[in-house]
Amino acid sequence: MLNNDDSCCEQVSEAPLEVSIDANVIAKLQDRAFWMGPVLWLRLVGDRSLRIIDPYPPKYDNFDYQRWRWHLLEAWWDEQRYYVVDVGRHEDRHAYLISEIDGEVSIVFAAPVLSPSGRYAVAFDSSVISGQSLEFIDLTSRPPKMLEITSRPACPGAKAYLLRPIPVWLDNFHVGFEGKPIFDEDPSAKQIFRIADGQVEWEC
Repeated sequence: MLNNDDSCCEQVSEAPLEVSIDANVIAKLQDRAFWMGPVLWLRLVGDRSLRIIDPYPPKYDNFDYQRWRWHLLEAWWDEQRYYVVDVGRHEDRHAYLISEIDGEVSIVFAAPVLSPSGRYAVAFDSSVISGQSLEFIDLTSRPPKMLEITSRPACPGAKAYLLRPIPVWLDNFHVGFEGKPIFDEDPSAKQIFRIADGQVEWEC
């Protein structure tokens, strides 16, 4: 459940969060974010706060996997004034970008990776089950602009393959994908996209 002190909005979710594994992030934000039992408190501008409540689930014989959620504070982007909250649900995953300024919540495919300039980010859910969801995020506007990238590299002579699991910013305008190839894809295949005029183009 997302709960803002001004009671402007509320989103219900359930999760069995018994032990916080985001303690290292929380420790660096002592006056800005903290857990109180199953409640994650995030400070907002104007002496307000946003609360994400993870109540414990019912007995497992009545467990509703479609409503089950857990939340973890992944990062605080100081320059952009965003909290990044990782959200899990059974075999699904996504993330929240929460604005410290007004508490607005933007839902993205996964916890994003910030560009060196801080102007852009990329969110990549590498799960084959969910279909490898990829998203380009433009942080130069508020709320951020999200662009789903449905195309994939199609270099001449290369066989079809899935993206490698780890997106890495090569510079402020190029993102490559690293890590162990999924299945038996060509490990040398080029997987790099370029940002041009707010759009994404794959390079060969």
